[in-house]
Amino acid sequence: MGESPVGTPPPVKTAEDRLDSWKEIAAYLKRDVTTVQRWEKREEMPVHRHLHDRMGSVYASRAELDAWALSRKLPATPENGNNGHSPNPVAQPPVSATSTSLTRLRSLSPRPVALAVLVFIVPVVVFLSLRPKRASSLPFGMTRTTRLTGDGQTFKAAISPDGRYIAHTSLAAGQESLRVRRANTLNDIEIVPPHAVRYIGITFSPDSETIYYVVRTERAEPALLYRVAVMGGSSEELKARLDSPITLSPDGKKIAFVRETTSESSLIVADLEAGGEQNLISRKLPRVLDYPAWSPDGQIIACTDTDSAVTSTKGSDTRIIEVHIADQAQKTLSAHSWGFVRQLTWLGNGRGLVMSARDEAESGTFHVWYVSYPDGIERKVTEGLNSQMGASVSADSRQIVTVEQSSFSSSIWRIPATGSQDPDLIVSGLSGWSAPVWTQEDRIAFEEELDGRRSIWTVDTHGANRKQLTLTANNYDHTVSRNGRRVAWISDRSGSPAIWTMDIDGGNLGMVVKASGESFPQLSPEGKWIAFTAMGSEHWTTLWRVASEGGRAIELNNRLWQRPVISPDGKWIAGFYADYQLSTQKFPESIAMMSQWRTIAEGASHTTLGFFIGRHSLEPRRTPIDVRQSWKRRRQHLELPIGRWHTAPDYPFARG
Repeated sequence: MGESPVGTPPPVKTAEDRLDSWKEIAAYLKRDVTTVQRWEKREEMPVHRHLHDRMGSVYASRAELDAWALSRKLPATPENGNNGHSPNPVAQPPVSATSTSLTRLRSLSPRPVALAVLVFIVPVVVFLSLRPKRASSLPFGMTRTTRLTGDGQTFKAAISPDGRYIAHTSLAAGQESLRVRRANTLNDIEIVPPHAVRYIGITFSPDSETIYYVVRTERAEPALLYRVAVMGGSSEELKARLDSPITLSPDGKKIAFVRETTSESSLIVADLEAGGEQNLISRKLPRVLDYPAWSPDGQIIACTDTDSAVTSTKGSDTRIIEVHIADQAQKTLSAHSWGFVRQLTWLGNGRGLVMSARDEAESGTFHVWYVSYPDGIERKVTEGLNSQMGASVSADSRQIVTVEQSSFSSSIWRIPATGSQDPDLIVSGLSGWSAPVWTQEDRIAFEEELDGRRSIWTVDTHGANRKQLTLTANNYDHTVSRNGRRVAWISDRSGSPAIWTMDIDGGNLGMVVKASGESFPQLSPEGKWIAFTAMGSEHWTTLWRVASEGGRAIELNNRLWQRPVISPDGKWIAGFYADYQLSTQKFPESIAMMSQWRTIAEGASHTTLGFFIGRHSLEPRRTPIDVRQSWKRRRQHLELPIGRWHTAPDYPFARG
């Protein structure tokens, strides 16, 4: 959209007329970069790309932008400070659930109306064809992008070293299978049938004839390594207790992987046939190693080193390190720090690595990056609003396979719980990721992005009389007490994320406690205390309680908890739970509940309600209280369910 056809360059513009980057374009239109990129994608804003350079190299003409803005009746400056909407927004009704995820949202008080947010998360396998470049720090340029799947059910993919095969997972009815196709065809062969597992990694052997895959089974048991012939057959179990994908030595005789205990994360090299293991390096938790990649010359293993205790909008301070196998010497491969990294792979000539990573300056979006070796200079290969999760490269460095996820929130809609009439549009445009919630005054509290910052608003049930509750910094994950008098949320206005509260009318604003980890505060029905999760006595998020006016926070349980919810009578807390630490490859395995009045010192105990894995529930147990949940996979990691006590009406939701 807004892009000149290949082979037809746009008219030559003067230097004064030309804007040479997304930043300059955004500044000229008085908007943020994310907004103008969205306009180029959805509103045909005229932006041109250099055919000889990387995907992100763009330029635009002031005259063309002026004409386009006039045609869209775009105001010269943002109105009400809101630049998150398209210049000519068009409300669209909900589409089929086969292409979107229609998610219900929780309610604070009984009313026969449900809210819904349409969230599009469509993961597809993407095939990037590359061409070599003679004089550049980036050894290739993008020439063609090919979409290989379109069902939105793929989460892992890999290309064989010889470039002949592409393997990918497929999720259906809560079970994942492994499929293979020839790179020049669109027909899949299912080589591993569907099972209730989650794939951690897929790796081809150096000769491209065998596929090694790591899966975790139900109840989050230690992951297992299998291998299967590329064209199918019986899978052979090889090794247990893996916590990362594997990488193979160039001769295919050894593997490297990460294993974690309750206290440390270790990079292990193992003989594939004999089974002997060597511990190369270890990190004390909360530092976590992950995504090992064996160099083509067999001398080095690169991997990521993440501080899982870091909690900020920038991510978790992930760095790439190299470990020399002969003497176990280690050093930082690149001085650059990323928010998160997903998968590393070497180029066939050993002169660099390709990976999927989220830069600290980007919010939630992963792109393909290249890091040169040995000088460690980093450059981004892909740009845009879509995320590329994972990166697998052919041995000739001409083809990359990744899973691309296009994700954006749409609008907030209202519909009777009986479904007896068409939904009504309440908020259109970029309505944010936090769940909208009802207030007692028949208003809806919701999140919206303004000038690249997240803010909290209220609106009446007809979409009118909007009121902005938060004016500075990032504000999100809000909760309103059942009596409608208090609101709590996460804000970084003090310089780091913390839980804040205030009256629903804006009075009595104050910081309650700093938030370490994804806290997801939940106000008690009367608004007097808050349940939340935070990094506590261990290296994972535990369950806490604190008075809504501040004071000493009390740790209720020292096991792994996420996303707590409070029962309507305020006596119980439920959440997602596990008996072990959280790391880059581990997740809660069950739903548990416990009394909010008992602490660790008082012998607090919990009741497990059911087990789950991936997007489906396993062995749900009947309980007096029905805890319902829904969930989906998010860009950066497997998104966990969000429960709500079943007191009619009940509106569980899943974050996009």
